[in-house]
Amino acid sequence: MRVLLINPITSERGMFAATPNLGLGYLAAALRRNGFEADIWDGMKKDMTRKKLEERLKRLDYDAAGFQVYTCSVNEVNDALNLVKSLKSDIVTIIGGAHVSGSSSTSYLNADFGFRGEAEIGLPALLKKLKGEQECAYEDIHHLIWRSNGTVNLNPLQPIEDLDSLGLPSWDLINPNEYPNSPIGAFVKSFPLATISCTRGCPHHCTYCANALIMGRKTRARSIGSIMEEVSLLHDHYNVREYQIIDDCFTSKRSLAEGVCKRIIEKGMKINISFPNGVRVESLDEDLLRLLEKAGCYSIGMAIESGSQRIIDHMKRRQSLEKIKEKVELVARTTRIRMTGFFILGYPAEEREDILKTIKLAKELPLKRAQFTIWIPVPGSEMTESLKKEGKLNIADSSLVVLNQINYVPEKMTIKELQGLLRKAYMEFYFRPRIILGLLKEIQSMEHFKNIFRRVKKMWTAYN
Repeated sequence: MRVLLINPITSERGMFAATPNLGLGYLAAALRRNGFEADIWDGMKKDMTRKKLEERLKRLDYDAAGFQVYTCSVNEVNDALNLVKSLKSDIVTIIGGAHVSGSSSTSYLNADFGFRGEAEIGLPALLKKLKGEQECAYEDIHHLIWRSNGTVNLNPLQPIEDLDSLGLPSWDLINPNEYPNSPIGAFVKSFPLATISCTRGCPHHCTYCANALIMGRKTRARSIGSIMEEVSLLHDHYNVREYQIIDDCFTSKRSLAEGVCKRIIEKGMKINISFPNGVRVESLDEDLLRLLEKAGCYSIGMAIESGSQRIIDHMKRRQSLEKIKEKVELVARTTRIRMTGFFILGYPAEEREDILKTIKLAKELPLKRAQFTIWIPVPGSEMTESLKKEGKLNIADSSLVVLNQINYVPEKMTIKELQGLLRKAYMEFYFRPRIILGLLKEIQSMEHFKNIFRRVKKMWTAYN
């Protein structure tokens, strides 16, 4: 039985980042481990277009097709599903990914089955059942979404405890050298780079996030040996010298963070490490920071989110502005690690003064970069679901649920006022000689420069 795993979003959509697809890589590894032939079509690789995806689907030399669904890619997935079924009516179609996990329904997509959360156990089990190799009820398949008599059934979420049992992603199918120089966070030290995941799950309850629906609240970690095996594989076989750790809680797992750093240092590996998704600032202290830097860490995203304590409390961040300032200043004082401050603007409870406080804080802190992100109505997040229940959120086009689009305007603002505050944030932070010169020094190549310019242009267009 042959399976094609698909991310239908292509670079034609102008997405900000294009990095190896870990989700599909882990699924392919799970399928192979269970005796299936697996392949990946990732539209974010170099030179992938909508036309090439259609040509690939028309060949249809597969028995099953699995689609990764983001909220912004619902339309692409629907079109691809319809095309697949029109060409081969008996092919098994399956959906999964962040959007499916957040909305927990296949009713809006013409797919046979779906998965929410982790699918490495359930997907092989489903295909074995359909192939007649395994006798089990749909109710018993891990994380499956299935229909019976017109009803959508959701199997319970039971996060995978032993992450080492999943093995490594199928890196031969998501080769880092086949992706454009357009990393998460835009600025890096070297290419090719790879994203790696060391933990899953997050115990926090931030109102704008739905990660718990995908990975659960319990933080689970891979062993240090498993992580180092992956780092060495990427280093030796794919010439990777830059590793982006995309975990939510890597530094919160103190023994893990220390153990990985010490192993890298012991092996004498000269690599670059960054945390583009951000870390919990309270997890950092001087000893850990110095160890991270010695292991190769040069860049950390600081999840600050707001300069207003009122908004931080509303977001259920469980942190204080004083502690944030203390930790950011600690990083700057004790290391040369570059910091990017992450801030959310347009959060539903915000007022103009809250955003002005955020802009002021961003300029006062010793940050090298700042990312001012529009609040995104993530399906399944507490804030999104609350607004939906109140009838205050109606998104007509899910393809616009991306970083640079305004889908909701706080009640005490107008869209023009919010756009103006976004421009003000970026202009006042970045139009400073220290910041501009620092960014210019970080550009690695003409391709890298073009990707950065594209991001800036796309963002500026959206906010005007």
